[in-house]
Amino acid sequence: MLAQLLSLLESQSDGLSLFEVSRRMKVQPSALQPMLDLLVRKGRLVEIGPDGKCCTTCASVSDCNLLAARGKRYVTAR
Repeated sequence: MLAQLLSLLESQSDGLSLFEVSRRMKVQPSALQPMLDLLVRKGRLVEIGPDGKCCTTCASVSDCNLLAARGKRYVTAR
């Protein structure tokens, strides 16, 4: 399943949100979140905000209104 998840995200240049991945893979978001978190920790994926900027390097990530409204997106690490 991790390979399928990576393959899906590699085909999306602007990344996908948790709910977009869930819908495309037909898997519950609660089952996908730990996999996405693992791939982020391993350096295979990067979390970005809806504006395309990397959330992990932003000092405002905890107060981000855009992130709160639209959520994170995931892209493959390049």
